[in-house]
Amino acid sequence: MIRHLTFRRAAALALALGLAAGAGAVPPAAPGVYQYVVHKAEGTVDTVASAVADAAPAAGFQVLARLPAGSLAGCGYKAEVIALYEPEYGQKLVAADRRTGPFAVVDRVNVFADENGVHVSLVNPRSIVRTVLMHDQKHAALIESHLAALRQWLATAVKGLPAEEDYGQRRERGHIGKTMGIMAGGPFTDKVQDVSVIGGDDWKGTAERVRAGLSKKGPKWGMQLAYALEIPEAETVVLGSTGTPMDSRSFEIVGAGADSSRNRLKCPGLAHAGAYPIEVVVTKDAGSVRVRVVDTMYRMKMYFEDAGKWAFMKNMGMPGSIQDEIAAQVRPAVAAR
Repeated sequence: MIRHLTFRRAAALALALGLAAGAGAVPPAAPGVYQYVVHKAEGTVDTVASAVADAAPAAGFQVLARLPAGSLAGCGYKAEVIALYEPEYGQKLVAADRRTGPFAVVDRVNVFADENGVHVSLVNPRSIVRTVLMHDQKHAALIESHLAALRQWLATAVKGLPAEEDYGQRRERGHIGKTMGIMAGGPFTDKVQDVSVIGGDDWKGTAERVRAGLSKKGPKWGMQLAYALEIPEAETVVLGSTGTPMDSRSFEIVGAGADSSRNRLKCPGLAHAGAYPIEVVVTKDAGSVRVRVVDTMYRMKMYFEDAGKWAFMKNMGMPGSIQDEIAAQVRPAVAAR
């Protein structure tokens, strides 16, 4: 507990100093979807991921899952994603928006290797939370404090070259527009879809049935339960689902994304492994229990838009088939109550 408070106090001080130093300064660059924390980390992907998982509880973060990511044939490099939850932060996000907040409560840290060594990066809340909550500045202090705390203990847990550069799609604001004027844009709240709506108020029982359905591996994309996070004060359960070949195909499509310095690497797309798992939310809302997902094409744009318009056009059928696979796991399980 003492260590957790120390992290929080240091994060708050860093935020205050940053805000003071920023007065009258040049505005920062638009945030990327991901942010590096360490380059050339000492150890292997496995040992560095273990160091992250071991350090998380003392910093107040629950480890929900450690997930090896899929890779390309002949790649030779690995990635592992650690899914984390910090209760105070998660509760504030859900309180900020009961409908959308649950889709942003889980932090994901990506430990991956390439020709330049082992790297640690994270999904950047400056980008993702702005989109999910649909308010670019309203929750800035919460986001900055959380990011500072997360970065601090990660940098302490992993030895290597400190890093802080963003990568992935850079967005000036949280709102995501349509690609070519037609594809998957708009307010996040409009992209939250009900897979199933069940009468009554048995959100826990429904979540258990959804959990059982997701535990059966999907036939095409390998979608399968990765974690289940209960948020009892919100009568909500967030379940993560991921699979190979879905992730490996995604990494192949995005490649180096917007980072041209990674073009010559064997499997540059592993830097985007933090995009997964996909969230499936069970919640009691508006007099019913609802099973919700984000429109998968929109979610792909959130995390992989730097793949470029042409990559999205060539693979337009992939997001819908992933969502269909999740729905096929969920709906029979819910109906079997």
